[in-house]
Amino acid sequence: MQHDDWGVRADRWAGIRSEVLDVRGTAVHVLRHDAAPGAPADAPTQLLVHGLGGSSTNWLEVIAPLAEHGPVLAPDLPGFGRTEPPHRTAARTGNNARFLRALLRTVGLERVVLHGNSMGGLLAVLLADLEPDRIERLILVDPALPGPVRAASRIAPRTLARFAPFAVPPLGRAGLRYAWRNGTGESLWQETIDFVHGDPSRISPEIAALGVENLDWGRRQPWRLDGFVAAATSVVAAVTVGQRSLGQAVSRVEAPTLLLWGDADRLVGRPVIDHLRRRRPDWDAHVFETVGHVPQLEVPDAYLEVVTGWLANGDDAPDVGSLGQVADG
Repeated sequence: MQHDDWGVRADRWAGIRSEVLDVRGTAVHVLRHDAAPGAPADAPTQLLVHGLGGSSTNWLEVIAPLAEHGPVLAPDLPGFGRTEPPHRTAARTGNNARFLRALLRTVGLERVVLHGNSMGGLLAVLLADLEPDRIERLILVDPALPGPVRAASRIAPRTLARFAPFAVPPLGRAGLRYAWRNGTGESLWQETIDFVHGDPSRISPEIAALGVENLDWGRRQPWRLDGFVAAATSVVAAVTVGQRSLGQAVSRVEAPTLLLWGDADRLVGRPVIDHLRRRRPDWDAHVFETVGHVPQLEVPDAYLEVVTGWLANGDDAPDVGSLGQVADG
């Protein structure tokens, strides 16, 4: 799943190319798109960070339009996509945040607009804490960040069943191994989109075909199991026992920030978003109605409308949308 020009898969992906970068000895697969001809000459790079179980292809539907605002770079994090991790724990959140810092320095990116979805939102906050001077703007998309402690009892049973085993890594590993051995790419993909998206019928046929390919290929790579388990275990720990330090990182974010959320998200619930809004009332926010956990794939046109409008309006932008009344709980 690497192409010199992804236009061979879909016309709207023309100009997107696969590259392999050496980041401190790790061969990292990335998707890149040069800045569009009309983009400002000094425009910052749009850096796109995928979520747990995802890859750079989670951003395919928005990469070319974002190039109107500058160069675009979307990496496969170590342990995901086509980036084999250098060791079994490389996909932990702390390690992947440091990987992203190394990527910035390897590519020579002094200024970026940082988009992070799900686990990628958690990593984006950590990277903004590590490299505040390089993060010009921050876009958090259904971020995997802590909510209020008392909201834990309101987590959907289906979500608990999916992620609670990773609190005990051997259990999480055993469950995932069983699913990968007994499923097919098609069955695993269908289960994933039914859980992740508000309306799976919105996902394009091209993305669905890539999803099946990725799952079929990935479950044959031993390191993909290691990567998922290491990342899932550390995400669960970060939003539970480590939520104080992660909350402090949220408080230290200096960059103008846009918080995006789909109100049909089964993974990141409304209590998390309300909690973030109370902690950071200065952040702009927008809700996508009936949309799930990955808006840039489910409703890419709506995602682009909100994001590009926010980028174009600059620091004087008003709140781009409403999340309604912030709850007290």
